[in-house]
Order: sequence, then C-alpha cells, then structure tokens
Amino acid sequence: MTPGTRRRWIPWVIVAGVLVVALIAALLFVPPFLERRSAEDRYAAAVEERNAAASDYDDQRTLADDGRAVAGEALEVADAVATDEAEPYLDPDGFDAVREIADELRSAPAPDPQGAGTIEPETYDTVEAYTTAAEALEDEAAALREDADALAEAATLFDEKAPQLDTAVAELRAEIPDRADQIEKDNISSEARVRIDLQYAADFAATSEDHVTYYIGEYAAAAAAVEDSQASEIAEKDQGDGHSDTRLEVEEFVRSIVGDARVDFDWAPIVNGLGEGVSAGGYVEWHYLDGGYATMELSNSVAAYWPDPRFEGLVAHEAGHVITSQCQDLLNDTFEGDAELMATSWAIGMGFDNPWGNGVDFYLDGVPPEQELIDATKSCR
Repeated sequence: MTPGTRRRWIPWVIVAGVLVVALIAALLFVPPFLERRSAEDRYAAAVEERNAAASDYDDQRTLADDGRAVAGEALEVADAVATDEAEPYLDPDGFDAVREIADELRSAPAPDPQGAGTIEPETYDTVEAYTTAAEALEDEAAALREDADALAEAATLFDEKAPQLDTAVAELRAEIPDRADQIEKDNISSEARVRIDLQYAADFAATSEDHVTYYIGEYAAAAAAVEDSQASEIAEKDQGDGHSDTRLEVEEFVRSIVGDARVDFDWAPIVNGLGEGVSAGGYVEWHYLDGGYATMELSNSVAAYWPDPRFEGLVAHEAGHVITSQCQDLLNDTFEGDAELMATSWAIGMGFDNPWGNGVDFYLDGVPPEQELIDATKSCR
C-alpha cells in the first residue's frame, strides 16, 4: 500500500472512534435525561390535576356549606318539636315524617370541612423524588374529586330536603291544637283548669317562633298533666258504694246540655246540707274567664236515685249555673244578678219541669218564673 493510501484511511478511523464514543455517551447519559424529563412532566401534570380537583372541591364545599347552614336551622327546629317527650301528644304520621327527613339530612356526606386550596410546583433533585411527589398528588387529586362528588351530593340533598323538613315541621306543629282538642275529649273528666292550660300550651307550641323547645316541652307537660288529672278524677268517682259508673253518667248528662262550658265534678255525702234520705244537694262555683268553666258539687244521693226526674231536674238546675259562666250579661241584665232565678228558668227552658228538682219549689215557693224569663234563657246554650 502506498503512503498516500494510508492517509485516506486515517480520517475514517477517527470518525468511527468519535461515533463510538458518542454512542457510548448517549447510552450513558440520554436515558437518565429522558427519564428525569418524563418524571418532571408527570409531576407538572399532577400539580395541575391536583389544583383543578382542589378548585372544584372548594366550589362544591361552598355550596354544601351554604346548604348545610340552612339544613342546620331546619334540623334545630325539627329537633325541638319532634322530641321523645312530645311524641305521644303529636300527630304520629307527621312525627314520623319529620324524623325521617331529619335522619336523611343527617346522613348527608360530610368530608373534611377545610378548604383544599392550590399549591405551587416544587423542584426536586432526583427522578425518584419527582415520581414520589407526582404519585402523592395524583392520589390527592383522586381523593379531592371523590370528596367533591360527595359534597355535590350533600348540597343537592340539602337543597331538596331542608325545605321538605320545614314544611313537615310546620304541618306537625299546625296539628297540635287539634291534638290538644282530642286529648281533652279523651280525658274529659280531668280538671277544667288543667285542660285550659293544655289549650294555651298547645297554641304557643303551634305558633311560637322563639323558644320552641320550651313551648313544646310545656305542651307535652300540660298533656301529661291532663292524663294524670283524668286518672285521679276517675279514681275519685269510686267511693265504695257501687255508683261509680252512674256518677260518670250524670257528669256526661251535664256536659251534654252545657255546650262548650267546661265543668268539674265533686261528689260528697252531703252538699249544702242535703243528701240524706230522699234529698239531694248541689252547688256550683263558676268563672267567666278562659271560655267559662265551673265546678259542680253533687251529693251522692243524686247517683243513688238517678235517673229519677226529680234528680234530673236538680242536676239541670245546677247545669244552669254552669252555663252562666258563658252568659254573664244575661245574668246581670235580664235576671239582675239573681243566679237561682236564672238557673231555674234555664232548667225549665231545657225541658226539665219537675218543680221538686228544677228550683221552683226550693227557691221560688212553687211559683214558676215568667215565660218571658224562661224564653230569655234560650239564648244561653
């Protein structure tokens, strides 16, 4: 080979060597570079994904918090009304409806109430650090999206159920006066004053905008007091003479002719000095306030001889005193305050014309009142 030919091969050898070196360098340095770049890109995408999830979470949390505040107010009133103490004295269907809706509201998802906020990307020294950080942010983004969905579900539940709860509570409270009326009817032998207290308590429980817990509690206590009074009064009818049921029959007779006037009953051997043998005594104390109410005392002989027309007449006369509690002007203006004349006239006007019992013999020396007075009492029923 000539010297000139050797010189042409030298450059190719050098080029080949350079290529080999470059290839070795590429194999040594390019993969780590690409791996780092990939890790950085993944981390950057994870930061963006996490911040987007956090922004959505915060938006949903705001909506849920607003709804939860409204629902909380509804629950506060519901819990004040639908209490275990008041349950026996509230409409059962309405009570169940309130409790059911309240339970639904309480079951609403409640993720961490703290805001998520956004973060700024950081710089790490190694691929492993970028990868670890990216994985953590991806997990956090997934959790935030899950919580955001739960908050959206809660917000929807609050928007739907809070108004329903308000309506259910309002309907339950509106039923309270009717329930009180029924409680009174079911416990008609309880003391009138206790039943009146129940009606006042029912009105406050149904309408008060403030101190609802207190007024519902007062209503429940008043209803329980009516039941206790009923039991006590029924027990008093049993005086060991076998006339308990008859006493209740007499009392129901009085209620049937005195209209809306509330009346209590007391029984004793002697009333107004009468009650021995074939005699009977009665006495009534009446009040004009609170719709009118009275207490009637009757001798045990009334029950013993009931329903003798004489004793019916006496009870009708006493009922005329009871209903005076609703007809004060008639007593004062037409009868000039003569309660016995009015009661006698009223009994006759109701059809009880036996003079032995209706007051004609006992108070008027056997002379019936003028028909004009009898007719006047017909306005008092």
